[in-house]
Amino acid sequence: MTEYRRIAELLSSGSRDRISALASLLRSLSKDEICPAVRLLTGGIRPSWSPGEFTGRDVMRGVLFSISDRLEGSDLGEMAEHAIRHKRQTGIGEFPLDIRYVHSVLNRVMKSEGRGSEGRRRSMLTGLLLASEPLEGRCIALTAAGLKSGIGPRTIAAAIAKAFGVDIERVWAAYSRLPEMGLVAEAASSGSLNGIRLTPGIPFVMMEIPTVEIASEHGFVTRSDHICYARRGIRVQLHVSGESSWLFTTRRRDISHLVSGLKTEMSGSAMLEGEIHAEGGRGQITRLINRRRSSRRSSIRPSIVIWDAVFIDGSEIIDLEYSERLQMASEVVRKMDGDSLDVSVVESLDPPKALQSNLSFMVRSVSAPYLLGRRSRVDIQVAPR
Repeated sequence: MTEYRRIAELLSSGSRDRISALASLLRSLSKDEICPAVRLLTGGIRPSWSPGEFTGRDVMRGVLFSISDRLEGSDLGEMAEHAIRHKRQTGIGEFPLDIRYVHSVLNRVMKSEGRGSEGRRRSMLTGLLLASEPLEGRCIALTAAGLKSGIGPRTIAAAIAKAFGVDIERVWAAYSRLPEMGLVAEAASSGSLNGIRLTPGIPFVMMEIPTVEIASEHGFVTRSDHICYARRGIRVQLHVSGESSWLFTTRRRDISHLVSGLKTEMSGSAMLEGEIHAEGGRGQITRLINRRRSSRRSSIRPSIVIWDAVFIDGSEIIDLEYSERLQMASEVVRKMDGDSLDVSVVESLDPPKALQSNLSFMVRSVSAPYLLGRRSRVDIQVAPR
């Protein structure tokens, strides 16, 4: 059993050699500790697309008040440390917290739902904090509240590569197809990174398209080897497989309730990219997303405009030229029908008109591949000044 204190120390450390320290920890872990440890290090606990919620700041403050009469500090982490130093009682059976136990409790906290769930959450967190040391409690409180407390994926990827002797590009390629570093670390430790592939129902890391404020009429956006189209909504990825469909945001949040009424005649599967919008702008879509229920119960009818594809009928197509991927995406969309939303393929714009429209628009190179999880070298998003 590896003590959770090692995780807390790494999360609190400002060491310049953090990657080496992380790699050393990963090498020391047993097989069944790797995934929980990495999730605790990233502050994720569960994949971003899985059901479950963090407790939030207010619930955590209530838990801290329940264990101590004295609550001081400038942030929740400091308050947790202070509360544990001045706690009114101790935990049952003083024992060092280990990684799997802490992850298991926090996982149950996130999954708890239904009647009485808040009380169960408070009870589990109280017991965990009473058994923790101040530094451990600080990290537990920040993680449970869903605050920014973890180590970023680039640093974790470098540590995984160093720990298990694999190329960092292979680690990042796996993460781009399965954006959950705990599972990627497990695969790296067992030599099975190449087995991670794009899978419908699991979001991928979308290509980053840089934004510029303006482009010249006689420059980049007027070239004949580029496609230009408007940007109006929120970037999403749409997956379909048989009768199932999924929708994810850029942060890989599952918002599939918005496509619950989508039907498709295709027999295979596809993973597409585009944007979702509705009358009333992004604010309406944000409200619709946060309702967490089927869009058919709403008077708002969203539209999904598809502009790319990365996976068709069991095969990755990211190395194909953009014009070919767009054509394949069009063929998939033609087989779709939604009773509560509209799905269409993007329509190209005349570049000079796009520049005069004062709207955001995309410029895509017809010959470029899709750089999964990386920054495009030739595509841009133009924003009005």
